[in-house]
Amino acid sequence: MTVDETKERILDAAIALMSNKGFSSTSVREIAAKADVAEMTLFRKFKNKQALLEGITKRYTKAFSNAKVFAEEWTYDLETDLCTLSQTYQNFMEENKAIVLLAYKEAGVHNEVSEGLTANPKLMKAHLTDYLQNMQKKGLVTTELDLELQVMNFMWMNLGHFSSQFISGKKVSQLPTEQFIESSVKLFVRGLKP
Repeated sequence: MTVDETKERILDAAIALMSNKGFSSTSVREIAAKADVAEMTLFRKFKNKQALLEGITKRYTKAFSNAKVFAEEWTYDLETDLCTLSQTYQNFMEENKAIVLLAYKEAGVHNEVSEGLTANPKLMKAHLTDYLQNMQKKGLVTTELDLELQVMNFMWMNLGHFSSQFISGKKVSQLPTEQFIESSVKLFVRGLKP
């Protein structure tokens, strides 16, 4: 097993345990056992549990920044691009829901977790703001709206859908994600057009 594979196994074990039990309630011994490594191996890869938490945060942030949805992927068709962004966001959040659960559990307890995990929304906000500003310059988006507010509305709309699925499953809504995206983006685009 390579050094990177060992490190990834340790991170996977930590995410699984911490998302269930929380950061403070998860011991290094449990993480090492779940990863099938010696505790000393864990400490060679991560000097302490805090460094392990930072590793989780870095992995999560790197995965989002690598999502192929920004700049080079824009078609400059507003509806197509916002549907793609929404789908990418929903897929990413679904794939990383254990980390999202950990973030919810540790919010207000471990500020470094919250700080690290806000990097993704900040990145999405920056890219979407740049995109909509370009669309305004092309005359494809109205200049009469508060752009930051519209970007945040779009992000909250997507977070709201993910959260309702994540927290309550299908108890609140049976609406499939694809239908949510298509319908909400259509409405959102209508509000942005000049």
